[in-house]
Amino acid sequence: MNRYIENLKDFLAEQTPKFAYGDGQSVLDMLCFYYMDDNPVDGAVIRCQFSQVDKVLSKLSLEDCDRLFLLVVGLCTDHARQAFTEGVQVGMRLFTELQTEPDQETDCHG
Repeated sequence: MNRYIENLKDFLAEQTPKFAYGDGQSVLDMLCFYYMDDNPVDGAVIRCQFSQVDKVLSKLSLEDCDRLFLLVVGLCTDHARQAFTEGVQVGMRLFTELQTEPDQETDCHG
């Protein structure tokens, strides 16, 4: 097993990351993309809500339907991406704070 781990480490060391801009936001966007790609969020509530949107869309012309559908999907995607990246940032801040806090004994008696 160690041989596989070493091969993987060597492989990763040779790879150049392909981040869009080389900044923190592009890394968060990439994490979000791959997370959402592997963990689709289409539970019963989401399917029900899209069913309601579909009823409204069925009353529109095909052109208006496409325009509105793309707008709704884009809004949902942007909202999910923002929520994900904000959650990661909060987690990173919390982790940093926990790592930098000195060990202090607390006096439970005041």
